[in-house]
Amino acid sequence: MVNNTAGYVLSTALTIVVYDVVTHLDEEIDYLVRSRSNFMKALFVLCRYLPFIIGALRIYEVVGEGHIDNNLCLVLFRSSLWFSFLQMACVEFIFILRTYALWGCNRRVLFCLLAAYLATCVTDITSLQIYAGALPADACYGSANPGVSWLLVSFVALISLEIGLFGMSMYRVLSQHRAASGQLLKSFVRNSIVYFGASVALNILNIVGILLIPVATWPTGIMEIAQILFQGLLATHMQLDLWKVDRREAEPTIVTMSMTEFAAERSDVEMRPQHFEAATES
Repeated sequence: MVNNTAGYVLSTALTIVVYDVVTHLDEEIDYLVRSRSNFMKALFVLCRYLPFIIGALRIYEVVGEGHIDNNLCLVLFRSSLWFSFLQMACVEFIFILRTYALWGCNRRVLFCLLAAYLATCVTDITSLQIYAGALPADACYGSANPGVSWLLVSFVALISLEIGLFGMSMYRVLSQHRAASGQLLKSFVRNSIVYFGASVALNILNIVGILLIPVATWPTGIMEIAQILFQGLLATHMQLDLWKVDRREAEPTIVTMSMTEFAAERSDVEMRPQHFEAATES
């Protein structure tokens, strides 16, 4: 029953991702061609297309028991965990950079953001290593992993980071709402609220599932994958949305800057609408 449910969840999530990529392909191409920040384009591509690698690694969830050897299945399971971590690390780093830009590229803020980000990554790597190491030989189709509580640690670390990022972003927006306004900032706030709400809901769903539902009936691994796929989808949507708003509102006299150029300009000037517009390029 668990594997059937997991297969349905994975198939549905991947179908949504494929549909979204196909329907927004022209916007993605425009973004990748016109954007000047290669680093942000790399993050975008990873967040956008890693789900297909993760889905391929979890194919055993769809085909069912008996079609893939247990040893191979265990390798695929562990590999999917680390690819999932890579995608989530890219997603969260996008929001680290957005928060950094919103705070005027302040170096002290950057230090705090990177410290929190690295602490979360170390916690997640440690907990996932223990979780993956405790996987039984029949982890794909057999009993639940006895180390599942360590997966709970990674969820708590993730939601803690996201609450911090959201709080810093909203505080900055509210404290600077008179100095900076416009459609671009409104779009940033709207997308941040949607992403934060969806992320918290998915994290709570996984945490409650692990704590309250018997481990033999809760598809822990696949619900983690579904959360990561949808958060990656939301993050790339936010990136595209900010890009479109910036391109639509930019006047010919406004020079679009990369994150590096924006940081150099922003260090000497208090946040104004045109500087915030520049951050969307990165």
